[in-house]
Amino acid sequence: MALGCRRRRRPCRFLARPTGDFDRNICRRRANPFSKARLQREHWRLVFKDPGTATRAKFEKGDFESCTTDATLDRLRHIVGLRIDDKAAADLKSLAKSRNALQHYGLTAPATVEARAASILDFLLAFVYDHLLPELTQEEVVGIAFHLDGVAETVRGLQSFLTKRRNRLKGELKGCQDRTIECPSCGEWALVVGEPSAACRFCHSQWTNWFTAAFRYLHGPLEEEYHGEVWDCPDCNGSGCDEVRVAAAPDAPQSLCFDCGTGFVDLVSCTSCSRSTSPSDTGICEGCLAVRFAKF
Repeated sequence: MALGCRRRRRPCRFLARPTGDFDRNICRRRANPFSKARLQREHWRLVFKDPGTATRAKFEKGDFESCTTDATLDRLRHIVGLRIDDKAAADLKSLAKSRNALQHYGLTAPATVEARAASILDFLLAFVYDHLLPELTQEEVVGIAFHLDGVAETVRGLQSFLTKRRNRLKGELKGCQDRTIECPSCGEWALVVGEPSAACRFCHSQWTNWFTAAFRYLHGPLEEEYHGEVWDCPDCNGSGCDEVRVAAAPDAPQSLCFDCGTGFVDLVSCTSCSRSTSPSDTGICEGCLAVRFAKF
């Protein structure tokens, strides 16, 4: 898999060149190893063109004819049970079928083919993070992390890729604009707070918890900037920040809890413990108020 990640940098770099020249067949060749790697995780027989004739000896030697792109997608969907977008599947099939023509007519990529390649890169990155990494051991993940970072860094410079990914995420993020903030790693509006995991849906950057993500948000990409402190959420005791911009109202910064996704207005400090709390006549938070009442 590490080899596949290293090879994926090549089409990315070609797409990023000002001339737009690249070997369009590379994307098709690099898509197959990733999709078949997931098939192999399910069962090694599934990568054979005819699983009924598969033997372990042939598999170990690599002495067999592997399944086609169409068969791979079909098995991923109906045997493994993965949900694969129809548009991505169509692009993969189309690029595979046009392999010979692409090789014959040279390396100059028209906009339509470049757009298709960008769509496939988008699909492959999501596929790796959603369907391959969860199946790997921690040791295997560490072994390919460097290569994945290199791929991610390269594709960020591809305008067609960025456009394709942003368009795909529009529908996905439509119902959570009030909880979507700018990712501190890539700067895209694709980090949805209040979710079980702290992960950017655009660049796939992940943090161990929402406190870490909040700290990174406050200190900027280089951890040199400083925009405030992380405070305890009065609702869930999670990690909150002030001056947070959300996609629904980017020009109106607000106080927001990263753990539960709740927005707050005019929070004040508890006069007893300095914890952030909603304004009240007592001036103290519910926790301190409960402690005082417990004494009676």
